[in-house]
Amino acid sequence: MKPRVKGGRRLWTTDGKLPGVTHYRVHAINAAAMWEALSKGYGALLVGTREVRIVTPSPYHALRAIVLDPRTNRHSTVAAIVDTVLGQCARARRVVEDASGELDLSAHGLEPRFRMTVMAREPGSTEPATRAVRPATPAGIRVTPVTDADRLATAERILIAVFPPPAVPDDPRGRIQPRRVLRIAGWRVWLAYRDGVPAGAAYTYHDGTSLGLYQLATLPEHRHHGVGRAIMTEILRTYPDDPVTLTATDQGRPLYEALGFTALSEAVWWRPNHTGDDSGEGLR
Repeated sequence: MKPRVKGGRRLWTTDGKLPGVTHYRVHAINAAAMWEALSKGYGALLVGTREVRIVTPSPYHALRAIVLDPRTNRHSTVAAIVDTVLGQCARARRVVEDASGELDLSAHGLEPRFRMTVMAREPGSTEPATRAVRPATPAGIRVTPVTDADRLATAERILIAVFPPPAVPDDPRGRIQPRRVLRIAGWRVWLAYRDGVPAGAAYTYHDGTSLGLYQLATLPEHRHHGVGRAIMTEILRTYPDDPVTLTATDQGRPLYEALGFTALSEAVWWRPNHTGDDSGEGLR
């Protein structure tokens, strides 16, 4: 499957038709673009090849290597990961994202930390996603994109409550969703209210070709009331003609399957062999 350029955008196509997204690389490319966008002016791109991107997004995020192609130049890719990730010993949190699940880094001072399923929903989906997206949002639930700093802080508190960083400071504002994300093209944070109370949040990134969903969180007291589904429904309504990718836990996978997502691969997050706390780094 090769990209076709139309109107400045790449459309994944065969025979002039938009097929389902069948390759984990769509997600890996989106993830690399998202972390690079966050790093501009605040971090650094350490390695930027066609096979792997290694970036320090900010002082508060883990150094991460995102594997784009585990097969081409595999030896050089592994060497770049080992030299850069293990060489940055001053950074306590370091992670390697391999959406393909094909690399084995266990012989290089790294160990698997998380495994999650890469899933995608094809653009212009009809069945079963259309049936899942069309129903009205449950009564009492409202989903809105975040456009100001106060709502951003509210959404960030929800994301931190569900996906806590290794060490939560007294004032966590801006640690995972800094205010500058409101100005990053393609970056969008979503906030859901249930009966007027903040109940759930998510954030997405559009790289010009696909949309990546990176966190979807519902506070415990608001679960089982359709908050997560409402957020996903609003996201899919906003981007009906774009491929959407994500990584799913076992708990979240049934919802995504009901919304028309299919599994592409099992992603693996690797970390250095040490006893530090990298809890949740696969999600940030």
